[in-house]
Amino acid sequence: MELKIAVIDDMQKDIDNVISMTERFFRNKKNITAEVCSYSNGKSFFETFTKGDFHAIFVDICMGDMDGLELSIRLRAIDDDIAIIFMSSTTEFVFETFKSTPFGYLVKPYIFEQFSEVMEKTVKYYSKVDSSIRVRIPRSELSVGLDTIFSVVSNGHKTNVNTTSGQVIKTIEKYEYFKEELLKEENFVECNRGIIINMDCILTIKNADIVMVNGTLYPLRTRCRKELVSQITHYISQKIKGELFV
Repeated sequence: MELKIAVIDDMQKDIDNVISMTERFFRNKKNITAEVCSYSNGKSFFETFTKGDFHAIFVDICMGDMDGLELSIRLRAIDDDIAIIFMSSTTEFVFETFKSTPFGYLVKPYIFEQFSEVMEKTVKYYSKVDSSIRVRIPRSELSVGLDTIFSVVSNGHKTNVNTTSGQVIKTIEKYEYFKEELLKEENFVECNRGIIINMDCILTIKNADIVMVNGTLYPLRTRCRKELVSQITHYISQKIKGELFV
């Protein structure tokens, strides 16, 4: 397997740093290599980008013409799978990056161990063997990637699967099937009766609702709201710790 990686930064020394660390990271890896392309600004990268060109991008947040935040939002509208890793000399933009569901946020100057942790996550993501769930639909069956599931909502004796791309898959599976399968994963939680959400897609919690990255609101169960909020905030805080390297 070969990972295709893009580095977008207006500072050549920072581009060279990513290239050097990438070469060092993959030097002793078996059955996997990496090809790195560099760009000096977001605009030139986006003008030539098509879905599937790259597995991952390292992008500086503060650039002219098109900054990293704007670029990431435009990329995410085109490609759900690309791993976006932000780079910045400050942590002030970390919460703004959540809309793009980043794989990491490296604060310059970062060390090789921090870079490696983000890269390991990226490699693991693209090397996953069993990352899907099979669901029945009328007259057929689908394989749905777990990372593409935004939420699952009970619909009588059937279940709707909402995907990160906005598609709604109307299955003939019972809700209990999804509950049994998805709650094995650390990033899924049942926030209310008949509703399972992907915590990677949460933007914030506001009053008694969970606000998702696309603006969708899901109500928190009243009876165990405190425990749910604790579970969600713990997951998000652990995720930030794993992705934010100062």
